[in-house]
Amino acid sequence: MAELALAIDLGGTQIRVGLVDALGQIVTQQSTGTRALEGPFVVIDQISDLCAQVLAGTQAKGAAICAPGPLDTISGRVFGVQTLKGFEDFPLRDALSQSLSLPVQVENDGIAGAVAELCYGAGRTYSDFVYITISTGIGGGIILDGKPLRGRRGMAGHLGHMFFHRDWPRFAGAHMPCFEDWGAGPALAHRAMARAALDPASALHNRALDARAVYQAATQGDILAQNLVQDEATLLGIGCASLIHILSPQAIILGGGMSQAFTQLAPMIEKTLSNHLKPGFDGVELHCAQLGTTSSLIGAAALVFHPHLAARA
Repeated sequence: MAELALAIDLGGTQIRVGLVDALGQIVTQQSTGTRALEGPFVVIDQISDLCAQVLAGTQAKGAAICAPGPLDTISGRVFGVQTLKGFEDFPLRDALSQSLSLPVQVENDGIAGAVAELCYGAGRTYSDFVYITISTGIGGGIILDGKPLRGRRGMAGHLGHMFFHRDWPRFAGAHMPCFEDWGAGPALAHRAMARAALDPASALHNRALDARAVYQAATQGDILAQNLVQDEATLLGIGCASLIHILSPQAIILGGGMSQAFTQLAPMIEKTLSNHLKPGFDGVELHCAQLGTTSSLIGAAALVFHPHLAARA
């Protein structure tokens, strides 16, 4: 029988557990809504119950869990997840290992997605790429020389939190706006609602909007929506250009919910890159992620089958 990895994807709204084979195929999976406000040990019990369901007497080669950061992949401790109450300086790896009676690896969900694309997706032909996931936030992971870039505490790659706008004092809020504040889906929706309120001719006028509605209106010819998508692509392109200058990757791979608009965004992002990259940094390829919403789960499993990619103390 083929070897299987027990993979766990912990999110603020949903927990998914699956058995994944060495080819990155999910053999079986179960999910449940996260009891996010009831504390970490309630969540650990939820995970353990799902693991028992998917295992059902089957032996797993190993187990790995991915979760939002910031977390220390070396010690397996979570420093604080906004969507999960009580996960402040919580020993996730040790608590889950004790509950499952199995050794467990802990990984940031963005890095797990990058590892999945490296092993089974759009990154298979590259040794150096940046994986950016753009949804309600911006995250991702960095692959250099065929391995995840980890840094101190294994926390490298919080791509959404780089600051790049010089006019930050004029914005409300407790912190300087970062890439995520400008480029994630809610930011696009906020800009759309503000501008649509002043444009009665737009199909977006007086509507509750999300990023998907903006992209859809743009494909239907709405001028305001098209301008908003152009602005979004420019912001994403500037963020990508910054990462390219720092890391010199072979490729940028875009994932997350907004990757569904990849065909709209890609030409405009590439134009922004051509306008901003310094000589010698051109030629970086832009790709859409291939594994979609399963990337983090598959990436967690990949760490079991490819231990050289996992964090080490």
